[in-house]
Formats: sequence, C-alpha cells, structure tokens
Amino acid sequence: MGKSKKTVKTEEGKKQKDEIDSVPKEKLEKTMPVEKDTDDTKPVIRILSHGSCPKLSARGVGDLEYEVGIDDEIDEACIRIAGNASSGAYSTKWVKLSEVRAILDSIDEEPFKASVLSSLYAGQSNSNVGYIGAILKAVGVLVGVDKPPSALKVGSWDMLMKKITELKNEGVSLTDEIAATAVEKAKKKQAAADKRKTVKKKPASKS
Repeated sequence: MGKSKKTVKTEEGKKQKDEIDSVPKEKLEKTMPVEKDTDDTKPVIRILSHGSCPKLSARGVGDLEYEVGIDDEIDEACIRIAGNASSGAYSTKWVKLSEVRAILDSIDEEPFKASVLSSLYAGQSNSNVGYIGAILKAVGVLVGVDKPPSALKVGSWDMLMKKITELKNEGVSLTDEIAATAVEKAKKKQAAADKRKTVKKKPASKS
C-alpha cells in the first residue's frame, strides 16, 4: 500500500527544512530578499555649480546665493536659492528648469514682472519669486529692462544649458552644505530632546 499524499507532503517539507538548516547562515542571509528603505526613493540632486548675484531691485540689500544641480535619475536640471546676505526669508527647494521654461514659453507680453513665476513657490514667501527672478537673470535666462523698474524679458537658455552639460559630463559634484547643515541641526535638536528626557527621569534627591 502506497504512502498517503499527506505523508508525502510532510516528508518533503521536512526535507526542505533540513536543506535550509544545512546552508551556512552567512550564505542564507545573502540570498534573502532585502527590503529597501523608502527614503532611498527621495530624489538626490548632484550640485554642479554655486554662484551669487544681486537682487532685482536696486534697493535690495545683500546678494543672493544660488546653486544649479542635476537629478541624474531622470536627467532633470534644477536650480535653487541657496542663501541671502540679508534677513529676507527664502526657500531652498529645488526648482526644475523645465517648469521655469514652461512658464516663460507661455508669456505673451514683455516686459513682465518676476511675479509670473509665483507658481514655482505656491504657498510660500513672495520673496522667493523676486529672488529666483534675480538668479535667472544672473544666468542669462532673463534679461533686465530699463523701465519699468525690476521688469524682465526672456533672454537665452544657451549659456546655462551649455554649462550644465559640461559640468554634468565632467562628473562635478559639489558638497551640499544646505543638507549638511540640516542634518547637523537635526542631531543637535535630538540631543537636546534626549537630554531633557534624561533630566525628567532622574530621581529627586532625598533631603
């Protein structure tokens, strides 16, 4: 009389378990699937260049700093405000140059104000619009006009895109000081929080 299907299945399962147990732990760990950290999906921008420029208004105090970068995953060039010598608030978010181009290509009348770029910083300080306008003027994408004050017209993308292509192909990758500063601030904040917890847990001394 042959073995029942249930018995055969049990023996096969035991055999597979014995085979797995016989594999060295180090080898087994290498063959096991590794779950990817979701943070790995966050775009990483390679910084290609850093520059500075004056503000659009002649009355503007202090220069602006900016950075040009590339998202190598999708070959998307970006630009951002990286600093302000005065006290004005600004966003360090990366802005895709393709989005800037789409806005400028849709403009029918010149000259225009930097406010045409407001959708790039929706819900954020209006200062960002003037700052990015000044930066785009510095890299040649926009050109200033005499009247009205701080008015602009579309310039040329050629100089900027040529520079981006050259730096990208040369493998340039500057240090992301903004990210490094953010990490350092987060560490200090966490250290302060941990210290407060330790103080709270410390038992009161007996008199």
